[in-house]
Amino acid sequence: MDYFKAAFGGFAPHRDEDAAVKFALNVVLMDNRLQELAELVVDGSPFGGIEGEPGWMLERRDVADEGNHVAYPDWPAGARFKASVDEDAYRLQQPEYFMSREEFMKYLIPAIDAYVAADPSRAQAPAVVALRKAIA
Repeated sequence: MDYFKAAFGGFAPHRDEDAAVKFALNVVLMDNRLQELAELVVDGSPFGGIEGEPGWMLERRDVADEGNHVAYPDWPAGARFKASVDEDAYRLQQPEYFMSREEFMKYLIPAIDAYVAADPSRAQAPAVVALRKAIA
């Protein structure tokens, strides 16, 4: 099952400027990798990224790293999360998408809601509970 319609109202890889974050979150949900996602959203967590096939990645930059242009040379000011998809693996209009924490939550919360709606028994799963706590 994919979560594009339920979480984001659809997916248009050749038009959506935010297709990379939609794509990555969809794969995370399909692969039940919510525990990794819960760790990713916590500022200061040693878990700074999630990646998988076909060539996608979700990354977090901590508040403390905001001015670190050596470690994050291409990150715009205020960006805390980055979604990227390898152009050779999957063609998107924009293969990278940077977001503030608040903007990332606008994708993450409906994604988690769609995941639980697909199977309400997931609402009490430890990873879902941990994720909801981390984003609260």
